[in-house]
Amino acid sequence: MAESFDVTVIGGGPGGYVAAIRAAQLGLNVCLIEKDRLGGICLNWGCIPTKALLESAHLLESVRKAESFGLKISGIAADFPAVVKRSRGVADTMANGVDFLMKKNKISVKKGSAVFKDKNTIWLPDSSKEEIHSEFFIIATGARPRELPGLPFDGEKVLSSKHAMIQDSAPKSLAIVGAGAIGAEFADFYASMGTRVTLIEMQDRILPLEDTEISGLLNRSFSKRGIQILVNVGVSDPKADAKGVSFLLKGEGLPTEGERREFEKALVAIGVVPNTEGMSLEEIGVFLQKGFVKVDTKLKSKVPNIYAIGDCIGAPLLAHVASMEGIKAAEAISIAKGNPHNLIFEPIDYDKIPACTYCHPEVASVGKTEADAKKTGIEISVGKFPFRVSGRAQALGETEGLVKLIANKKTGELLGAHLIGPNVTELLGEVNLGMGSELTLKEIAGRIHAHPTLSEALMEAAAQALGEAINL
Repeated sequence: MAESFDVTVIGGGPGGYVAAIRAAQLGLNVCLIEKDRLGGICLNWGCIPTKALLESAHLLESVRKAESFGLKISGIAADFPAVVKRSRGVADTMANGVDFLMKKNKISVKKGSAVFKDKNTIWLPDSSKEEIHSEFFIIATGARPRELPGLPFDGEKVLSSKHAMIQDSAPKSLAIVGAGAIGAEFADFYASMGTRVTLIEMQDRILPLEDTEISGLLNRSFSKRGIQILVNVGVSDPKADAKGVSFLLKGEGLPTEGERREFEKALVAIGVVPNTEGMSLEEIGVFLQKGFVKVDTKLKSKVPNIYAIGDCIGAPLLAHVASMEGIKAAEAISIAKGNPHNLIFEPIDYDKIPACTYCHPEVASVGKTEADAKKTGIEISVGKFPFRVSGRAQALGETEGLVKLIANKKTGELLGAHLIGPNVTELLGEVNLGMGSELTLKEIAGRIHAHPTLSEALMEAAAQALGEAINL
């Protein structure tokens, strides 16, 4: 006989395991299906291990600047295999933590890939072949890197983001196709490791989803470090052999149209493909659009007892969004079962999602860009505070970047925040909380911030937008 559960979550990444825990907290009998390691891409091959690599790179860059701090250090070099080994160790520690959380919350964990037989039954064809019956399902199968047409990933010359973090050595030259967050982070890492990096983006700037000014500042910083940046450039006619990878480059960002360039390796970071094939979702009535599961504001698919969260439902493709969607889906199911916990469902406000890129300098943002805010027709105020006049940034020796706040000029309500500089991913929390609580520029400028701290830049930017800047 098939085992029965109140909720079965398919996929154990940052959306799935969080959904399972929240459902268990709400008193539901929960099963979690995962074909690989708990923690998914984020803990094992994405968010966590890449940040470990980037911290090694940042520390190396800091040591290289030691003399400017009055310190003399000789023999500075990167032990590339050791850097990778540390990253894998960090990932393993976090994944083991998820195993513990499953046991703590009495969640039944099963290994395998799920295929639907009907809207209440799945089976695991590639492992135990057992059947599982469930009143509700949460699909959290995530997504995988998209290949460049004509250039399949091989892990040797043509790399996905997963391959890029487990190489045996740093290549002499690396083309990175796609200058979003993943492309920018690996450009930073490999440039620090001594690789000649060429960052190629078909749109008109790197980090094209960020505020234009912020993208420009990162472009300048990367260029100073020797990273070659090609924007408004596309790649075609890719070729890979034992010697390396070559592309025909085309676009207005090139001095010569139709130029072919060769690289030792290429990292392709041009988006993702949802992991929804082979599950028989459409056969049971779940609506897919280009492979992504379409859901309503309660994360419910066209089939009422089947919910979906995370990358498999489309952008924004962020681990923290998947986690919140997992919590919301679990709560929506509890409400559908009679709401014994008196929950009030509040849909996620996707206009206020924080985004972070952990290259150096770091980039962080939430809300509308300056260009988007102007398109609304609302008169806006823009406040900026550069880190070069921050005492804490000067002490750190990291003065690149700024804090930029955008607000409704009439009401002072924050519409967006865009930061580039030291540790700005940690500064974003204050602004995110402020936007969610509808705080105004006056309220942020009027709060005493500890001195000297990087967070003072938020207070100063708010004051500058009000025409009340003290240190500018």
